[in-house]
Amino acid sequence: MYKVLLFPLLAFLVFNGCSTHSPSGTTVKQQDEPMYVDENTLVLFAFDAQNRNNSAEAVGYYDLLFEKTKDEIYQDHAMSALMKGRYYNDVIVRLNDRRQNGEELTEESLRYLIVALLAKKEIDTAKKEALGLVEKSPTELNYLMLAEVYLAEKDYIKALAALEEAYQLNYSEKALDKIAVIIYTNMNNPYQAIARVEEHSKHLGYSLLLTKRLIAFYGAQQDEEGLLNNYPKLYDLEPTEYNAGILIQLYWNAKKVPELTQFLERTNTNDELLLKIYTSEKVYSKAITLSQKLYEETGEIDYLGQKAIYQYEAAKNRGDKKLLDSVIGDLTKVVEVKEEGYYLNYLGYCMIEHDRNVSVGIDYVKRALAIEPDSGYFIDSLAWGYYKQGECEKADALMDRVVELLGADDPEVKAHRKAINKCIKRKTKK
Repeated sequence: MYKVLLFPLLAFLVFNGCSTHSPSGTTVKQQDEPMYVDENTLVLFAFDAQNRNNSAEAVGYYDLLFEKTKDEIYQDHAMSALMKGRYYNDVIVRLNDRRQNGEELTEESLRYLIVALLAKKEIDTAKKEALGLVEKSPTELNYLMLAEVYLAEKDYIKALAALEEAYQLNYSEKALDKIAVIIYTNMNNPYQAIARVEEHSKHLGYSLLLTKRLIAFYGAQQDEEGLLNNYPKLYDLEPTEYNAGILIQLYWNAKKVPELTQFLERTNTNDELLLKIYTSEKVYSKAITLSQKLYEETGEIDYLGQKAIYQYEAAKNRGDKKLLDSVIGDLTKVVEVKEEGYYLNYLGYCMIEHDRNVSVGIDYVKRALAIEPDSGYFIDSLAWGYYKQGECEKADALMDRVVELLGADDPEVKAHRKAINKCIKRKTKK
């Protein structure tokens, strides 16, 4: 945190002899009377330069601030800006100059120096610095830095050793992640890498970093069981639409419908799919509630029609007047908006079956047949309508087509044929 407060901008102050150093190591030409604003304003300029990703400009401001205030915090921020801009030559030159001037570099500065040396492929010098840093201060960050040096040398055994030292200090997931990657990639031992991460997560808890790593490993191995075990944890840590979609697909592929249902109920990530599951499993009580919710949320008329059908299918007494009023009323609203055979036939059949204006019911079924003329179910509904009107011969003729389409063993077809045959026999006796 900066020591100064960001007060309102003050008047500009003029100083003589100001100069800045650019990241390339060159000195900006001095002006006779350069303008220098107050410290707070220069800090704002430096912030603005960093926000614009102009590291060179930010370094210039920090250099000027350090020159005028001698506050080392600005020196540190200049170094950070150089690193962000990847001006590694300047980092090396500046830190070596400071060291030659008798300054003892901080651990952070030494880590900057090592990174810069590695970037310039000066690996031997970087290793010397990293070994000295670890000897002086054996912290997690410093062991991680030493491991990076060994990785640059492709000495994976020593890199692992350094990372194990880092991990043992405080069971760092960052260190473990690097260990797992080396074991998986460089040691070609995927399931040992997976076991290390799984063991850590089992005892110390799942984190976003390590869970993503496990999923990457299991994905590369095309291990769907491993993915399915870890994707629910990833969704809990990172509940995105993408993660939900992957998890839903994994459950579906594995045919784990109960687990999928529980996930959808808990997260509300795909209510439409959940409704389909309720329907296929004939859990009509839940389907009714969910379809009503979806209708209220979307205004989509299909959900009103589905709700009406689920109410009818779930009813113990389908002849109940209040139930039929609700079902017929809702389906009537649906077909006024959507001319779809399924809804037209269902509405017509309900009216025919329960003697709610059979002739109007027949008209609805005929509208359905105009859309799907070869539907055995629709033809059966029409035959039943004719039966209700006492036109048994017409009904019987239609039932031949129904049997052809649906088969003679369909329970409802059997029941209707039996009733229609009895009707014909009664009329024959008369």
